[in-house]
Amino acid sequence: MARGVTGKRKEPEPDSRPFVGGSGGASASGAAGALPPPPPPGGSRNGTGGGALAPAGVASFPGTSNGAAGSSGGGSAAATAVAPVNDVPPPIDLATVLRSVNDEPLVGPVGDDDVYYLQPRQAVPVSKRPRPPPPGAWTQSTKDILGPDSQHAYVQRWVRMTQLEAKGDVSFRVVVNDGSKDALLNLLGLKNVFIKQLPNMPRAYVSRLVFDCKHESLALMKPGATPVGSGSAAAGGQTVIGGCCYRPFREQKFAEVAFLAISQTEQVLGYGTRLMAQVKERAKRSGLTHLLTCADNNAVPYFKKQGFSKKITLSYPLWQGRIKDYEGVLLMECKLHAQVDYLNMPLLLKAQKCCLVEKLKEVSLSHVVYPGLDVSTMRKPVRLENIPGLAEISWRKDGRSGAAPSTRGGAASGAAPRDEVSLQALKAHLQSVLDQIKAHGSAWPFLEPVNPKETGAIDYYDVIKNPVDLSSIQAKLTAGGFYVTKEIFLADLKRMVENCRTYNGKTHYVTDLACQLERLFQSKL
Repeated sequence: MARGVTGKRKEPEPDSRPFVGGSGGASASGAAGALPPPPPPGGSRNGTGGGALAPAGVASFPGTSNGAAGSSGGGSAAATAVAPVNDVPPPIDLATVLRSVNDEPLVGPVGDDDVYYLQPRQAVPVSKRPRPPPPGAWTQSTKDILGPDSQHAYVQRWVRMTQLEAKGDVSFRVVVNDGSKDALLNLLGLKNVFIKQLPNMPRAYVSRLVFDCKHESLALMKPGATPVGSGSAAAGGQTVIGGCCYRPFREQKFAEVAFLAISQTEQVLGYGTRLMAQVKERAKRSGLTHLLTCADNNAVPYFKKQGFSKKITLSYPLWQGRIKDYEGVLLMECKLHAQVDYLNMPLLLKAQKCCLVEKLKEVSLSHVVYPGLDVSTMRKPVRLENIPGLAEISWRKDGRSGAAPSTRGGAASGAAPRDEVSLQALKAHLQSVLDQIKAHGSAWPFLEPVNPKETGAIDYYDVIKNPVDLSSIQAKLTAGGFYVTKEIFLADLKRMVENCRTYNGKTHYVTDLACQLERLFQSKL
C-alpha cells in the first residue's frame, strides 16, 4: 500500500513547451511515496521524442552538446559516446580529525560508546581579548565548554558511515547508461530498488528515466550477494541498496532530483543522509549551483532536513520548461556552496561552534566557572544576590531579570520566599507531605539508600549517577536552606521515582510501588 500522496498531473496547454526535464517528483529516503505520473504522449522527458528510450549502446553524458536541452520533436539528435567518470571522492582519514580525551589521534575502529573530539581542518582563531574571571572563579576551555563530539548522534552516524566506506563495506558509484554490461546491470538493480520503494510509480516510467542517457544515477552498494528484501543484484557481485537518479542541466547549472530511495531494511542507519551528501558533492564538483526536486508529502520532511527549501532562488527562465509542476507535489530547492565540504559537514559545524565560543569570550562571561554552594554546610537560606556569579550576569534585586511570573498567581514560580515566617510555613507543609509519603505502604524500598550487597544490585551506582532516597530528602529538609521552594522538593521526589524506573524497568514490581508514591505526592503538591 502506498504511503504517499499521488501527484495529479496538470493538463498541458496547447502551446506548452515540450518536456525535457527529469521525473517531476522525488521521494524521501526509503519512503514509499507516490510520485507524479509520466508525462503526456506529446512530450518527451528525456529529450529523445515520443517517450522512447535511447539506444543502450549510445551514451549521451550530461555536459555534451545535447545533454542539457533535448529535442522537441520525434527522433533524437546524434549523441556522442562519452565514458562516465566515477569521481566519488574517497572518505576522509578519521585518524587526522578525531582526537581522544588526551588530545591524541584516535587510531583504529571507533564505536558509538567511544569518547572523542573532532579536530577541524580549518584554523580556528583564538579569542584576542577574553574577559578575565573575577577572584575565586576560573575559566573553561572551548573544548570543555562544547564537550565531546561523540555525544551528538549526527557525528556518530558520520563516523560510522565514513568507516564503512573506508573498509569497503559500502560504496557509492556514479552510473550512466553508456551501453556497457556493468552499467546496465547497475541501473537494473537501482531500478528494482526504486520500483519496490515507490510502488505508485509506473514501472515503465521509472525504467525510462533510470536508463535515460541524459540522467545520472548515484548508486549505493554493498559487496556480496543479495539478502532477501535488502536490495537488488548489480554488477561485480555487488548489491544495490539505494541510490539517487537525477538529471543535470550543465548550461543552466542545476540538476533535478528524480528518484531517491533506500531499501527498507537499510533505513534509519544514516545511508539517506550520506547519499544526499554524495549527490551534493558530485553536483558541486560538476559546477552546478542548485538542486531542484518536486517532492510529495512523504518526502518533504526528508528534503527539509537535507537543506531543501520551498523558496526558489534559481532564476525562473533557467528551469522553466525543463521542470514541469504537478498538483500534489512541492517544488523545492537546495542551493550549493562551493566552499562547503558536504561529505564532512560535522567538521565545518565544529569549526563554526568553536569560532562562536571564542567570540563569546570577548563579550560575556560564558566561559567563567564560579564556585558552587556546599549544601552540606548550609544552615540557613542563602540570598540570591549572594550566590557567586549572579551579580556578574546583571541580576537585579528588583527581579526584572529574575524568575518568570507564576501561572498560578502569587509568588513567581521557582522564586524563594524571603521572610522567615514564609520559610517556616513552607518547611512545615513539606514535612507534612514527607511524613505521609514515608508512612505509605509502598514507601519501604525508598526509606534508605540502596545497599548493593543486601539487594544484589551490584551495579546500581554505576547506572544511577544521582541517587536520592527519602532519608536524604529528610536530612535536607531538617537542615533547612535547601528546599526553599516546593518545586525543588518535588524535583527530588520525581528523581527518586525516575531512578527506580531507569534501573528496574517499567514492569518491575518496585517500579509499581514508586508509581503509587508518585501519585500520592503529586496530589499533595
